[in-house]
Order: sequence, then structure tokens, then C-alpha cells
Amino acid sequence: MKGLLFFRFLLLAAALIGILLLNLCLGEVNFSLGEVLRLILDFIQKQNSTESTMAILMDIRLPRALAACLVGASLGISGYQLQALSNNGLADPYLTGVSSGAGLAVTIAIVLGVDFAFIPALSLAGGLAASTVVLLLSKSNEKISVSRLLLCGVALSAFCGAIITMLICSGQGSVRTQGIYYWLAGSVSGKSWTEISSAGVYIAAGVVLALLTSKPLRLLSLGSSTAQSLGLEVLKAQIAVLFSAILLCSASVSLSGIVGFAGLVAPYFARQFFGRDERSHIISSAGIGACLVLLSDLAARCLSGGQEPPLGTLLSLIGGPFFLYLLYKRSEGVYRL
Repeated sequence: MKGLLFFRFLLLAAALIGILLLNLCLGEVNFSLGEVLRLILDFIQKQNSTESTMAILMDIRLPRALAACLVGASLGISGYQLQALSNNGLADPYLTGVSSGAGLAVTIAIVLGVDFAFIPALSLAGGLAASTVVLLLSKSNEKISVSRLLLCGVALSAFCGAIITMLICSGQGSVRTQGIYYWLAGSVSGKSWTEISSAGVYIAAGVVLALLTSKPLRLLSLGSSTAQSLGLEVLKAQIAVLFSAILLCSASVSLSGIVGFAGLVAPYFARQFFGRDERSHIISSAGIGACLVLLSDLAARCLSGGQEPPLGTLLSLIGGPFFLYLLYKRSEGVYRL
């Protein structure tokens, strides 16, 4: 059984590397795999290459591909944590209000012209503020009511969305407003190494915290009462897991804007093919999420005849029907977490 699981992880790693290389090879200007590997080797060895080809690969495509990997991995892990915590396979990182809070903070920052170096921190602050409100409203008898958590999250998302719309309308026609529109649709286009490093620090911290809280998450998935009877401090464990999910989702929002459904699809396939261990699920959710966002971004670049469609739109085309499929299976009593 362990050998089969190891083989599946090898296949996932190979798929991730293969899709990443495809993203580097394909675009308006196509490179062969040999050219890509040679350019990367020249870059590592600091050797001179044709300036234009090196710039396309190292300053445009590689940062974009890495941003897609980070966003997909973050949303995959965050989605898995929330689904395991709520014992609901239909839960998504955006249902706790974290993305709306982070989105509102980033929207305000864009309107005020704040430098991107501060965007990840402001996104995290907005996500934490929104989630704190949701947690306070959903706390009951020193525990967090998951049903109340989701309901409060949906209500807060609607409220933050209304404020974002008002901010957009107040600056109708301005360059910054157009930037907000584009950002809300979700995209990893034009990302720089500075943006990736800024958001990457928060994502790395969130991944480490997710792995450290994997054992408490396993107990929480059994139910609050069972976890408490096994000696777990339920409230502290819930807050630690939620903080990790918030950290990951906020960082991804600051990097790509609103990208939905990756946090719904990736955990489903992680549970289907990667055993029952929480750490295996966390790692595989990250890998599957990264593959999903990379493929969607590649499709956005290569399949469009003119204007590149937003990344969030393509993922919604995949995630919307998939959500309905899971809902149907759930109503038929086939799908359970």
C-alpha cells in the first residue's frame, strides 16, 4: 500500500514538472524543451544568452508559472483544511469570508496606490480581520460552530463585495479601477520576482503551519466532542488550523486576485487517490492545486485568439460543473467526506 502511494506521489511530481515545463515552452513565442533547459542552465551558470529569449523565459514565463504554482498549492491546502475541519467536502476557502476580507483590503490598497511590497501584508490583515469577525460570531461554548462559521462567512462576503463594488463605481473609468476589475477576475499574468517573493514568505509559513497542525486536524475531523474526549484543546486547534488556511488564502489573493474552485477540486482528488493520512492529503492537495492552476493559465495563454481570458473565469468553467456534480452525488447519498 505504501509502495502504491509512493508511486502516485511520483506520478504527481512528474505531472507537475511536465506541466510547468509546458508553461515555459508554449506561448506567443514557442521554445523547444531543449531550449528551455539550456536557457535555465545558462541562467544558473550566469552565462550570456540571447537577451530577448532569456528575458521572455526568466522575466515573464517563469515568474508567471511559479505564481500559478503558489496560488494553486495555497488554495488546495486551504480548501483541504476547511473541508476536513467542517467535515464538508463542499467547503471552499472563500466561504469563511477570508477572501472577501483580503480582497477588500487589496482593493483599498490599489485605490490608494500602495506599493505591492505591502500588498501581501495588507491582504493578510484584511483576511484576518474578516475571519476574526466570523470566528467571534460563530464561537459557542468555547468551540466554533462550523455551520455558523459558514453562514457568517457568506454574509460577510456579501458585505465586503458590496463595499468593493462601491469603491469601483466611485472611480469608474480610471486606470486603477480597470486594474481592480482585472485583479478581481483573477490572473497571474505579469507577475514579478518581487511579487512572488513577497507573497511566497507568507505561503511558506502557511504550508509549515498546515503540516504542523495535521495531527490536530485529524482529530478535529472526527468531531469536536470526540477530539475533546481524546485530550485535544479544541478551540486552540481550530484557531491554529483556521489561521493556516487564512494565511494561505490571503497570500494567494494578494498574488492572483480572486481565483475560485481550485480549493474545492484539489482536495477531492487528494482524498480519492492519496490514502487517509492528513499530511499526504495536504501535500497532494498542494500538488493537484498547482497542476490545476498551471493548466488553466496555460489554456488562457494558448487557447484564446485575442484578449486573454481571466484565470478565474476558466477555473469557474471547470469548478462550477464539478461543484454541481459533487452536490448531486451528495444528494444521492454517494459522496461523503
